[in-house]
Amino acid sequence: MTLQQLRYITAVAEAGTISGAAKALFISQPSLTAAIQELEKEMGVTIFLRTNRGVVLSREGDEFLGYARQVLMQAQLLEERYGTKSQHRQQFAVSAQHYNFAARAFAQVVREMGGEKYSMTFRETTTYEVIEDVGRMRSEVGVLLMTEQNSEVLRRLFRENELTYTELVQKDATVYVDKNHPLAGRGEVTEEELAPYPCVSFEQGMHNAMFFSEDISMPAVTPRHILVRDRATANDLTREINAYQPGIGLDDEDSFQIYQSDMLILKPRKKVSLGYIVRQHMLLSPMATAYIQAMKEYAEKYRQAADI
Repeated sequence: MTLQQLRYITAVAEAGTISGAAKALFISQPSLTAAIQELEKEMGVTIFLRTNRGVVLSREGDEFLGYARQVLMQAQLLEERYGTKSQHRQQFAVSAQHYNFAARAFAQVVREMGGEKYSMTFRETTTYEVIEDVGRMRSEVGVLLMTEQNSEVLRRLFRENELTYTELVQKDATVYVDKNHPLAGRGEVTEEELAPYPCVSFEQGMHNAMFFSEDISMPAVTPRHILVRDRATANDLTREINAYQPGIGLDDEDSFQIYQSDMLILKPRKKVSLGYIVRQHMLLSPMATAYIQAMKEYAEKYRQAADI
């Protein structure tokens, strides 16, 4: 087994076809097919299943790919540490639920460490896909929220995917409203006071259960519920129809000014845990380390503001 073979199966998995991967890798299709077949024979696994539309990962192939990505990541770290750094393109990926602070921390890392050549990815996605991305090494770091309702389910998924969860901060559950909303300026708000207004929250795809919600579950106050996929739509709807968004209250003053929003603490108060996940026993890249540190700094700003 060689690193080149691992790069080949990663390229095929991403392209979905051997011909597409061969074109991206600048090698012939027969050569690529032979390399994959040789790897499958050596490892005793069937990595890809052939279909009329291309190839798909088998169940064992999907697991194999996760380990392959981990090996390639570690090899890249060795090359960056001991090789000629100028020859390497910086690579880094994060998967996160929909949080402004997570995107800002990512931007900080790009500014400070991007250099002349880089290929980076920031995926705002569903809770389940955050876990899946880090578990399969599509992303090095995942950012998500845990509540009393979903902690048991999420921790089980962390164990199954060999992930470690580290808490950044515990917070009171909050909601966001437009600055012209009838409840704006209240400071605190109850579920009963929210009941007349629409709730806008993030859709979770095939796993759209309370266990994968990005906020504390409030079924008693959601007779009118709108699910969205992106933050821009959520903010527009919140402004246009006097809706509210469940949130985490970890945004700075600039964000409030941009989105013209007001944050209200939900009472009675309920704590939520915001943190990040990484692969167990995985040596983190310098960018991942810097990204985690940037998030810790945002969390510390919140703690200081809360003490004022």
